[in-house]
Amino acid sequence: MSNFSQFQELTVHLSKLRKMSAKSQSELLKPYDISNRHATYIIALSEDNGMTMKELSDTLCVDPANTTRVIATLTEKGYVVNDCKKPGCRKFKVFLTEKGNELASQIKEGIKNNTQKIFSVLTDEEREMFWQLLLKVVKANNE
Repeated sequence: MSNFSQFQELTVHLSKLRKMSAKSQSELLKPYDISNRHATYIIALSEDNGMTMKELSDTLCVDPANTTRVIATLTEKGYVVNDCKKPGCRKFKVFLTEKGNELASQIKEGIKNNTQKIFSVLTDEEREMFWQLLLKVVKANNE
């Protein structure tokens, strides 16, 4: 098998893995009426609560316009608040509410369970090696 064919096969398998994980996470999120995209922001804020819109966009490598839309939706649903003191302020930080923190915990637990299920066919050593190799490849090509 050529290097190109191996690379193609790898990308197909990684795509399938992502789809399996996204499908499972979508099921977890249905009762909360949010998408995987919204969950990504909730998780990011749970890791570093109190971020500006720019910090969120940079952390998640997304367009600032997407961040604005997602945060508006999450604010409307009561999962986030901001520290804007006056109408129309441009620079503010976004924080998870108590409801948002509870959801973040549930999402993380669901992801943990899903990850354990997906990777249950691997030994602990194989899982660790898989993560280390994947991170090494991503980091080397992200610079």
